[in-house]
Amino acid sequence: MVMEYVAKSSLHTYLRSLGNRRLTEQEIKKIFIQICEGLNYCHQKNIVHRDVKLENILLDEDHNVKIIDFGFSICITADKKLNIFCGTPSYMAPEIAGKVLYKGAPTDIWSLGIILYILLCGTFPFRGKEKLSFFYSPNRPR
Repeated sequence: MVMEYVAKSSLHTYLRSLGNRRLTEQEIKKIFIQICEGLNYCHQKNIVHRDVKLENILLDEDHNVKIIDFGFSICITADKKLNIFCGTPSYMAPEIAGKVLYKGAPTDIWSLGIILYILLCGTFPFRGKEKLSFFYSPNRPR
């Protein structure tokens, strides 16, 4: 097996190296479009990543995107629903966190929204006092 070598780091590491942890709009546009195109390609091939996050986006020296870590990915048609609980809590779609049946591709799109928010604002859109608070809804008893 031959794979491309990407000498730079993840998008997460790159953001941490910046003082305000934010990119310019031009940088965001270039990087985000590439992430969207990569996921669109996967979705056209019925592949759902299910762990889209900053750490799984590599940047080469020209800031070209490489999506990595397909360990949670699954090949499934768009009409099928999943019930497998997986992913990273801060990027996880509500339906996965709520442990209900979900379609795969929309959960990747949710994670894209989280990434875009982080790139623009330098922080996550949602915070809990503890990790487990992501998995409790106000209507569900603890």
